[in-house]
Amino acid sequence: MMDEVRRIFQTYEPRPLDVEKAYAVLIPLAKLDGEWHILFEHRANGISQAGDAAFPGGRVEAGEGFEQAAVRETTEELGLSLDKIDVVGEMDYIVMGKRIIGCYVGELAIESLDDLAFNKYEVDHVFTIPLRELKTMAPDVHYVAHHQQVADDFPFNLIPGGKQYNFSRSEQREILFYNIQGEHLWGMTAKLTARFVDILKGKHLSFDQDDKEG
Repeated sequence: MMDEVRRIFQTYEPRPLDVEKAYAVLIPLAKLDGEWHILFEHRANGISQAGDAAFPGGRVEAGEGFEQAAVRETTEELGLSLDKIDVVGEMDYIVMGKRIIGCYVGELAIESLDDLAFNKYEVDHVFTIPLRELKTMAPDVHYVAHHQQVADDFPFNLIPGGKQYNFSRSEQREILFYNIQGEHLWGMTAKLTARFVDILKGKHLSFDQDDKEG
């Protein structure tokens, strides 16, 4: 029995439970006029999240990994060949509900935005923000409350405390915003941008002491 358990878990790849959809994005860096910039897309009308500022990315298709998806989507959306994209590493990822969003950092081998032939069906326009400028900014923080409802037929009789069980009935979700050069970054794009900048500054995630001891 234990030999079989050991055989399975020595090669098992863990994954978050209940995730049904997987996506991947690339944070694209480009050196323009001697200065490093982060490139963003402004999503075209007629597609999901139309009008949002976003990173290149999309759904992870069957048979490909997160990094492959991020690179493929970048080539398709920006009109770049594979040799123009150098993935330098993987960053923190987001798990939200039943979705997981992988994130990678890459360098684009371009000299100007004119080198791009972006897909106008998906991308309205692209813009860049100097990394130097982002490192001096802090995003605005706003909150959205999410309330949990328990169905009437929930089997309270099967759990300790019954209807008095201390469910987390509501929680505050943090939403970040950047307002830069007439463009607005918010939601997951702003969150990943802020995390990227924090990592460059040497700031790393820490957990509350209660969580460590729990």
